Amino acid sequence: MDLIKTLLVFLFTLTFLFYFCQSFNLESRLPVIKKGTDGTYFGYSVAEHQVLNEIDEKVVDNWLLVGAPLGKNLQPGTNRSGALWKCPLSTYHDDCVQVITDGKKNPDDPDDTPIEGNDLLPPMKDEIKDGQWLGVTVRSQGPGRKVMVCAHRYISKGDDFQWGRGLCHTLTQRLDYDDSWDPCRGKTVERAHEQYGYCQAGTSGMLLEDDTALIGTPGPYTWRGTVFVFSVSDDFLNRDKSYYYGPLTEPDVPVDKYSYLGMSVTAGYFLKEGKMYYAAGAPRANGTGQVVLYTKLPKPIATLMEVSLILNGEQFASSFGYEVATADINGDGKPDLLVGAPFYFNKDAG
Repeated sequence: MDLIKTLLVFLFTLTFLFYFCQSFNLESRLPVIKKGTDGTYFGYSVAEHQVLNEIDEKVVDNWLLVGAPLGKNLQPGTNRSGALWKCPLSTYHDDCVQVITDGKKNPDDPDDTPIEGNDLLPPMKDEIKDGQWLGVTVRSQGPGRKVMVCAHRYISKGDDFQWGRGLCHTLTQRLDYDDSWDPCRGKTVERAHEQYGYCQAGTSGMLLEDDTALIGTPGPYTWRGTVFVFSVSDDFLNRDKSYYYGPLTEPDVPVDKYSYLGMSVTAGYFLKEGKMYYAAGAPRANGTGQVVLYTKLPKPIATLMEVSLILNGEQFASSFGYEVATADINGDGKPDLLVGAPFYFNKDAG
């Protein structure tokens, strides 16, 4: 009798475990491989993107978006300015198609309307596109939403200056040109790299569900770095047109020079439900690396964000914060902050 009871308990426990276990198979025999032109850094940044039917929201296309920061762009008058490619999930290696990104803005148009068709304009006289590294950052907002691609080495120039501001483009869900974003445009540059002369906007970035863009700029104020947060909503008349950013001057600046804050960015409701926190990695801060969490102040107080929390790395030169991400790791329904430290090591692991 005891043996029967034991077997019944065992079978019940086993059934209970099977009921709550989920698994999947990783098919390694038939990988999807896409190849680009040699020397273009094809694959430097990638993102998955789904196009949905606007009526019934069924999936129309599945794309693998690939950045090639040294690729030949479709914009005339450019050389190795970087490119964005869309690749179908097929077994072919060479069926990727370049996405139009640059050359759609006409500065002589007072309404700032993108030009129609595929007749692209060359770079303007006040900008340098060659070597801009378009494709260093590629992000999708999610199924049926926008896409962002950045060129952190984009340069604006004049007769006696060249400023490495950086630039990002947003595209519609169908990968048509939407708009360009230059958060450091108009910022003070009298002291060059000691102010906003070399922002390098777009070194990192992401699009949030609330139609907000988060852009990392590790260059301002002698590579202290900061982040910019702004709306990319299609509702131009009603959207918030402010650019929110982190403090860069004493006593509020959270990091020292050469910290590279903004090398990585992510966001989530990390500390308080319903309150968005913007996280930025500073891999050279404090010797170990740090991650800074920002929050917006209530409007109309300021567009300057406040520092809510600073996370410190444990090991010298581990580059804590080189990459950050958001995911629900423990399954509690709340976002967790993931931080990479690529040079961390001990005797057993890296």
